[in-house]
Amino acid sequence: MASPFVWFDNIGEDRTATTDFLNNTFGWAANDIGPMTFLTAPEQDMPFAATCDAMDGISGWVPYFEVEDLAQAVENACKHGAQIIAENLKGPAGDASFIRDPGGSPMALWKRAAKV
Repeated sequence: MASPFVWFDNIGEDRTATTDFLNNTFGWAANDIGPMTFLTAPEQDMPFAATCDAMDGISGWVPYFEVEDLAQAVENACKHGAQIIAENLKGPAGDASFIRDPGGSPMALWKRAAKV
């Protein structure tokens, strides 16, 4: 079974300090693309995570779960106790909604962009 996690953001107050820490501690290569810095593990070709600037209501590591229907996934999560932090954020790879589970942990539901 493939991992349900498709991406990770590390959201915090000092993106540069966090990026430097992760690079120095784990050897993850950094590629700053403006609003975020992609992180690539040694001997990997593609990034698996990003450090990001601060976001209201979220701090720390945020896992992304890929979904087929973003609106339906958000509705289902809320039906089971999730709270919406931010909805329908547009990105180059797809759209995401950030939620908090009933235990207080943030996560992102993500719909991959249609191939052009």
